[in-house]
Amino acid sequence: MSIDLSDLAARIKPTPLAQCTLDVRGRAVDENYMKNAIFITGASSGIGKALSLRLAGNGVALGLLSRGRDASLEEVAALCREKGAEVFAYAADVSDAVATAAAAQAFLDRVGRIDVVVANAGVSAVDQDDEANWLDISKANMDVNFYGVINTIVPFIDTLKRQKHGSLAIISSISALRATHNSGPYSASKAAVNLWSEGLRLRLRPFKVSVTTLCVGFVDTAMTRSNKFWMPGLISADKAAALIDSKIRRKVRLTVLPWTSGGIWAIFHQMPGRLYDLVIDTAKKRQQ
Repeated sequence: MSIDLSDLAARIKPTPLAQCTLDVRGRAVDENYMKNAIFITGASSGIGKALSLRLAGNGVALGLLSRGRDASLEEVAALCREKGAEVFAYAADVSDAVATAAAAQAFLDRVGRIDVVVANAGVSAVDQDDEANWLDISKANMDVNFYGVINTIVPFIDTLKRQKHGSLAIISSISALRATHNSGPYSASKAAVNLWSEGLRLRLRPFKVSVTTLCVGFVDTAMTRSNKFWMPGLISADKAAALIDSKIRRKVRLTVLPWTSGGIWAIFHQMPGRLYDLVIDTAKKRQQ
């Protein structure tokens, strides 16, 4: 089914918010990578905010999408205003396919190309041992973590194919590798997006478009601060952004990061079922 986005796109009036410079921490910069049109979802906080500030620089056209145009998004804009890129901000929920596509089209209309799309927006809804809410919780996870990624990326695919270059980055989770007692709906949404992105990567290879799927471990953000369990290898959002940046530049297919929590879940992924059950049951009992 095709959707005519012309009216919706016309109603979105992206305001130039910033001219930004990139803090490269002394690392060599790939100038072709940096002077790009970059679109990032979930840009107002956490990894999205850190990545937006990291990638913003001279010559960059940066599209920031957040669920609402609130103080958090304006804070990112204020920080970017001190730097050097042209930045456009959009308010849309990625679970809304039409609104997200309209924002993407508005960005394409203003900039004329797309080089990097980072599908970062996500939620972490867990069931807390309440089976009565499984359907609602599963839907909440899938709407944002799976369908939201599709809604973000699909509007750019035709342009990427015509260009015959570009990079798509999908922020997944180590939870895609193995579920715990309460992460089933969340893990399922991330596993689904991993497999969808793999199929997408194969389809876009002939067009020289890379797809990078990043299974990210524990990051110190508002999403994880309410967790009451041990989070091995917890890293800052800035550190996560640096690692993600590096993987996108290198056009890595699938990666688990950081090596600490990522390594543990990679081992879990290969662990025989009976042994995994014993490990996770023991961890669950220690939380109680």
